[in-house]
Amino acid sequence: MKVMVGDTVVITQQTGNPIGIVTRRSGTMLTVRLPLKGNTLERVSRADVEPLALWLADARRRQTKFSNTLSLVGQSSLSELVGVFGYSTDVKMQRTSLGSVVRQLERAGLDVNPTTGSWDRHAPFVLSLKKALIDPSPEEDDAQDSEPSQGFALPQPFWPSALGLSQDREVAFLRALTGAEPLLALLYLPERRETADWLQATWEGVMGWAYRSAQRFVWTGRGENGAPAVVRGSSHLLHGYLKPSLLDSEGPRLRDAPHALNLIALQRDREAPVDLSRLLAAWPGPIFEFDATAIAGGGVPVSQLLLMVGGKPALATEAVVSELSPLKLVLWSREASAQGAAQAMNSWGDLLTRTPLSRFKGSNESSTSLSLKARLAQWLLVRNPEASLQFEQHRIEVLDDEGDEQEVIRTDLHVEGQGTFEVETLVGSGPMESFYHRKIFSRRKPDEPFSLVVPGEALLWAGPFLADIAHHLGEGGSVLVPVAGAAFASLEARALVENASEVKDPEEAARLESPVEKSERRDDALPLLDDVAGYASVKERIRRDIVWPEQRGALLRNVSRASGILFFGPPGCGKSLLARAIAGELEQEVRLLSPSDLRGPYVGWGQRMIREQFDWVVEQEKRMLVLDELDAVARSRRSGDMHSDEKADVNELLVQLDRAGRLRRIIVGTTNFLGALDEAVIRSGRFGRFVPVPPPDLDEAVEIVTHYLSRLARAETAAADRVPSAVELKAILSPLFARNLVDQRFFSGSDLEAAVTESYLGCALGKAPSLEQSLGPVHLTVEALAAALERGPRSVSKRSIQRFLTETRRHCGASLADLLAGRFEAQTRAP
Repeated sequence: MKVMVGDTVVITQQTGNPIGIVTRRSGTMLTVRLPLKGNTLERVSRADVEPLALWLADARRRQTKFSNTLSLVGQSSLSELVGVFGYSTDVKMQRTSLGSVVRQLERAGLDVNPTTGSWDRHAPFVLSLKKALIDPSPEEDDAQDSEPSQGFALPQPFWPSALGLSQDREVAFLRALTGAEPLLALLYLPERRETADWLQATWEGVMGWAYRSAQRFVWTGRGENGAPAVVRGSSHLLHGYLKPSLLDSEGPRLRDAPHALNLIALQRDREAPVDLSRLLAAWPGPIFEFDATAIAGGGVPVSQLLLMVGGKPALATEAVVSELSPLKLVLWSREASAQGAAQAMNSWGDLLTRTPLSRFKGSNESSTSLSLKARLAQWLLVRNPEASLQFEQHRIEVLDDEGDEQEVIRTDLHVEGQGTFEVETLVGSGPMESFYHRKIFSRRKPDEPFSLVVPGEALLWAGPFLADIAHHLGEGGSVLVPVAGAAFASLEARALVENASEVKDPEEAARLESPVEKSERRDDALPLLDDVAGYASVKERIRRDIVWPEQRGALLRNVSRASGILFFGPPGCGKSLLARAIAGELEQEVRLLSPSDLRGPYVGWGQRMIREQFDWVVEQEKRMLVLDELDAVARSRRSGDMHSDEKADVNELLVQLDRAGRLRRIIVGTTNFLGALDEAVIRSGRFGRFVPVPPPDLDEAVEIVTHYLSRLARAETAAADRVPSAVELKAILSPLFARNLVDQRFFSGSDLEAAVTESYLGCALGKAPSLEQSLGPVHLTVEALAAALERGPRSVSKRSIQRFLTETRRHCGASLADLLAGRFEAQTRAP
């Protein structure tokens, strides 16, 4: 029994066996308060004390008298029991004292029951033994240490199906737990109160635990969204998601951002949303429905799995679990799993004295992995004291095309005669196909035993996959899971259902695919400033005036600043892209809103929708809003044809901007008509930082065209060696820019992209003999690109440039306006 702060212990190494109450723990040393010695404090070793609750449990187990002053079978009162544990027993005896004593006795395997049914201080009590569950006897532990691993099978059905999920959705659900998409899980509660009482809390506990464990498989908690979020609630959260809510930002909300799990328990007939089909269409991720209305048992498969996770597969029989509370098992298994993960490190010194180790720790191994390796080594030495353990054995497996070494694979543990042992915590190993191929079958040697060692927690979400791995390993392999004591048990093989498995044949894939996996950036990741082609001066201004101050918020916290950042300039010049790049640089979650997102079909809806969006941005840090085409929402209230509801929208926007500013959130606006905005919106303190975005000059245009050409070259149907060089592009663009000055019309960034697309499609159509035939590589010619640029549009007019320079002079100063004007002039003089 683990000794905790507040426990009463008996000091066995002192005369009279005095009792003390633990006030502090520091490693193996305890600080105890001695009530019978004037409450003096004394430091003693953990080895010199025993919990008093265990002494009472031993007396009850042997059915002997504990002492002459305390009866365990109904002749003593609760106050006398509390007094033996060193707590005050006066009339004002605190309920917490009795609660602490009862909890200690329960951890020792005893139930405390007052004979009168009342917990009055004078009420007599009886101690009764619980069924053995958590703490096995020392004899059982010692016997189990030396035995070979025993097999155990996953419960059938697995826990999601046992809690009402359709069995054909089970593998999809387990895969979704490791994904980034937001999940929505609905639990339809049964009418029977005795089932509903344990079902909802057990479902929420297992789901949340499995989700956080699964998220670590592919995602380590870093990124724009922080740690995985688990939201629990009832049906009102569904209604709040389907329609605009007037609740303030303090209220609970569904999380539809990545890496979020939403758990909703409801009665199907009384609380289900009116329009479930609309919910299915609106929710951005998968939805899983757990129909628990037909559950008749007491959650036997769930309890069996929790016993396996906690290290007690031998107890996972229907006869045992039918007497246990699934909810209590969730709490116990979490604690038992964590204690088991750290157990081996307590006897690490003993391992070092028993066998010499030249190397133990690999690169970037976590404490869980090291503990599993130490525990595995102890178990192997108990089974065979003469075993030779070779940790981190190097095996050169992969060669490149020239025959040189490409990757060195290290074996976690190799034991002569017993084969290879790979320890995997399943943290950062995903996706599942990669785990199969890279971590298992690419490391397995032919004709040699292979064992995969995983923590018990992995059974919660990866149990079917681990059983499938055992199936593919066959007789020469096994999947080992730590169990009680210092032993390991093997997971019985079970193949995934054919129509549910998306995992290819692992041995075939291991031969065909390289185990070296290239890390690629996600397509949906936010852009960085370096990902934006051209606009060098604008990007430098953003880094200096926006990114640098925001990244040093702790140093500049007392410096007042406006929350609003306003990008202005001619259309098609990348204002929205640059705004999103700010979110990428600051690693913030962002919403890009168009005017329709802030307007409603009825009077008053605009204010409500503006408030809803700002509620989202202020409810937690690392969030920002981008308001595209801001002039459509915040135009000047001086306009004579402006409706009163539109003026109310502007007023609401002003209030929300002040609110976001107080909380130091970032609000970015983009506009092509800065002069059309209401003066109160762009005053200092609201949108106080202005970023002019001009059309690209010649050098920037070359960079932009090169960017879009390179993107085409990376496609499977393009030829990378046909991308024109910067010199060729400059030769094409220079006369066009000179002519643009004469015509007073200029290229925008989107004009250049459109020209590249048009030239590429023209080359593709010219190559195809007919529209029905498929294309091979498309060779984009310099002549086609020059022709597309020649006849392409010039979206930026002279009037737009004059307005842009005037607005720059007014809001950013005459020096920057003159610099931009000179830049246009210099641009036109290019050869």
